[in-house]
Amino acid sequence: MTTWRLIIHNACAPSWNMAVDSAILRLTKIPTLRLYRWSKPAITIGYFQDIEKEVHIELCQKDDIPVIRRLTGGGAVFHHEELTYSLVHPLQGPFGKSSITHSYSLIAQPLIHALRSMGVDAQYRPINDIIVGNRKISGSAQTRKEGKLLQHGTILVATDTEKMLQYLTIDPKKIKQEGNPVITLSEIVKGLSKESIFEQLIKAVTSSFKELFAVNFEEADITLQENDMAIELERSYFSNEQWNCRRLSP
Repeated sequence: MTTWRLIIHNACAPSWNMAVDSAILRLTKIPTLRLYRWSKPAITIGYFQDIEKEVHIELCQKDDIPVIRRLTGGGAVFHHEELTYSLVHPLQGPFGKSSITHSYSLIAQPLIHALRSMGVDAQYRPINDIIVGNRKISGSAQTRKEGKLLQHGTILVATDTEKMLQYLTIDPKKIKQEGNPVITLSEIVKGLSKESIFEQLIKAVTSSFKELFAVNFEEADITLQENDMAIELERSYFSNEQWNCRRLSP
């Protein structure tokens, strides 16, 4: 069995969450799984996206919803009352010869296993979603740099999905025809408080990664070096309008 670092963070500022993931990617030498929450609603957009095409900027500004460009690809995501995971792992071991598409399916398995342990009939939908029925409960995004991958993604717990659909540029006609495209754990798991769901989910995700990837976890926090780099990355990029709107070179 290999040893991974496990980091569990309470709710953090949106720009800090992205900065910490990026600092870990740059600096860590050991596989690291980080589970975290968000201190306020926010939107992240994929590295290659045009911000004005993905979100209603004026409404976000009016409602104080920060819009942050991720280091990873993928689409726009509204973050609110969710559990987010990030995995940083060297491109060796289970990911040594794995394509991005294949690694999405690999990393989805412990998430699906965790949800099923909570009585949720979760399924993988290529290339990077987990669904219940035909509705999305989890999506992920990935980048690869310096011989490592960073994949992070959401598991919706008590997200206000009506607000989500207001801020993202989703065709309202499509929603009217097909219904709400996402679903939350609070809609499925009855009789538990939101905090109880979060608590069970963290335990289930940790246990599933441990079982399916045959790892031991050592729980820790980010290092002082990672913290210092995250402070700089947050200042230079993830709270910087130039990065978020126009994409500076990371």
